[in-house]
Amino acid sequence: LSGADYCIVVLSGSFVQRGEAACMDKYTRAGWAVKAGADLVLELPSVYAVASAERFALGGIRTLLGTGVVTDLAFGCEAADVDTLYRLCEVLVSEPPSFRSALHRHLSLGKSYPRARYDALADIGAPEEMLHALAQPNNILAIEYLRAIGAYAPGIRPVPVTRVGGGYHAETLTGTYSSATAIRKALLSGDESVLNAMPSFVGGAMLYDPQFPIRPECVGPLILYAIRSMSARSLAELPDVSEGFENILSRAARRCSTIDEFWESVKSKRFTLARCRRIGICALLGITNEQVHATVRDAKSEYLKVLAMTSGARTLLSEIAKRPHAPLILRNADITACPAIVQRNLTTDAFSTDVLAVAAQNETHRDAEGPLIL
Repeated sequence: LSGADYCIVVLSGSFVQRGEAACMDKYTRAGWAVKAGADLVLELPSVYAVASAERFALGGIRTLLGTGVVTDLAFGCEAADVDTLYRLCEVLVSEPPSFRSALHRHLSLGKSYPRARYDALADIGAPEEMLHALAQPNNILAIEYLRAIGAYAPGIRPVPVTRVGGGYHAETLTGTYSSATAIRKALLSGDESVLNAMPSFVGGAMLYDPQFPIRPECVGPLILYAIRSMSARSLAELPDVSEGFENILSRAARRCSTIDEFWESVKSKRFTLARCRRIGICALLGITNEQVHATVRDAKSEYLKVLAMTSGARTLLSEIAKRPHAPLILRNADITACPAIVQRNLTTDAFSTDVLAVAAQNETHRDAEGPLIL
């Protein structure tokens, strides 16, 4: 699609953007990405991985920008017409007074930010194609990639990849390309028909290796414990907590005996289930607003933690190493020379991996000394 010489993947670590544990450890997934054609796989810092679409996209762009070699960014989207996505970006970035006023009005009604944003655009007479594009989950993230490129990396060319097959939230396997939701559901139920929806080197391991898939609920008791152990004041310092939500979290954690009961108790139109789950993961990992703001604010907060690579990617690494954009982390010894904010975020990444290893009761999921080389 891009004609690039190399493919670099930025991969979430032990916890992912939907606010859950990943289905398998990060090194296994990174190795599979290399087998599927990637040359180099970098870890997306946890402060970005467990975040809203805006911060998730920002983290991906800043990580790639830190390599100093990226020319193109490929990302999935629902809309074949990228011009519509650009037009949406223009409105969302410029925030005309009419849009801003409508947005504040809908937020005051207790709506989630995505819902309020959609309704505000409808109020100001946005064209139907723009509203349709914004309603698609994959487009929401695509728009945030475009915004981040415009703000931080205007030299990177967007390469949108149109989604085919099952819809984003489809729960049943369909044809050649099924949704990630459907694949996860089939894996967790042991449905062997899922083998047709994945590469053979992934499907076989996921179905027949007893250590996979890691079940999202394994971290539930740890999240509930973490929230119970925090004061309302400490909960207020977590990302995405606002409007007194810390008090709701605190009361529910002491009242509920299971994580599912807890999620049902705290979620609402304003605080969606995914948002609540991300808050829970941040509580578990100790990620605070202060850490997030320090990371976003600091121009030297990027780092390149290599999870996996091909043997042929050494030339690419040599090119990256020549450019003083962000520290390259190949082994633990590389961490000591990094800026304080990088060391702090790497510590969070390592802790998240250890937490998942404990929750999954599998020590092989812990951080490795160096990347996989395939």
